[in-house]
Amino acid sequence: MLDVPTHKPAAVSVSVVIPVLNASRYLPALLPAIFNQKSVAPDEVVLVDSNSIDNTREIAAGFDRVRVIPIAKFSHGGSRNLGAYEARGDLIVFLSQDALPRGDDWLEKLLIPFEDPQVAATYSRQVPYPDANPMERYFLQTHFPPGLAVCRAKEWHRPLELHDVFLSNVSAAYRRKALMDHPFDEELIMSEDQQISRDLLNAGYAVVYQPASVVTHSHNYPLSVIFRRYFDSVYSLTKVFPRHDMGTSASMGFSYLRQEIIHMLTRHPLWLPYYASYMIAKTTGTLAGHFAEKMPRAWARRCSMHRYHWS
Repeated sequence: MLDVPTHKPAAVSVSVVIPVLNASRYLPALLPAIFNQKSVAPDEVVLVDSNSIDNTREIAAGFDRVRVIPIAKFSHGGSRNLGAYEARGDLIVFLSQDALPRGDDWLEKLLIPFEDPQVAATYSRQVPYPDANPMERYFLQTHFPPGLAVCRAKEWHRPLELHDVFLSNVSAAYRRKALMDHPFDEELIMSEDQQISRDLLNAGYAVVYQPASVVTHSHNYPLSVIFRRYFDSVYSLTKVFPRHDMGTSASMGFSYLRQEIIHMLTRHPLWLPYYASYMIAKTTGTLAGHFAEKMPRAWARRCSMHRYHWS
């Protein structure tokens, strides 16, 4: 582990890039939360719009320093690469449209680690919205705990594994030069954040989890979407880590599952009937994801959240 700076970086320009699709219900709260940051404020916000049919562009036009970049074909990596190329900042911050910065120091805290020139990327802590279900809450508290910043660099005596490269683009910042040299893989269906973390660490950079920077973000997906999300996630991880086979998924899954079951039994027993269905959807989606390339493309399209990928 490396020491993490405790003061903000020298004056640099900052761009916030947000991929959007029909974001009118989010932007009235999100854009003021971004521009009301103290100490460090963004120089611009770039919205990469996937042909929204609501009034996303009209809302954006009401704010100074906001640009809308239309994009004809969405992909997680491609949309972010386009936003990064269009952005002018030395540091580029990516936000999901449904993530809401908490407090007026979200951005300052997120950028503090860049005082160290070895740091190429940082990402925020995520806390759930009030309506989040227990499984979502447990996931976030496990993967985005409070505490001190954690700085990761590659240990050269062994290859990187999935747990080494965890990073989330829900709220993340990148050094522009590092991002231009190591862009997102535009062919991935998702997990582009794990891919770029892997590439940056392999290039000798460091990645920092900065829990002092906090956003509110969570989802209550229906069971059908849980299946599709895990299908896409596992399929994409087999692309990022070709050695990520069913044995790896099982080993990681059982370790997490044991703790999650104890949590549900002791804290949320009334949720157990639904939790059983949730686990079936999650497990079958994971298994199907490992066979995505072997099944007929029409089947894969039906199993996926991102059906455009299979067209």
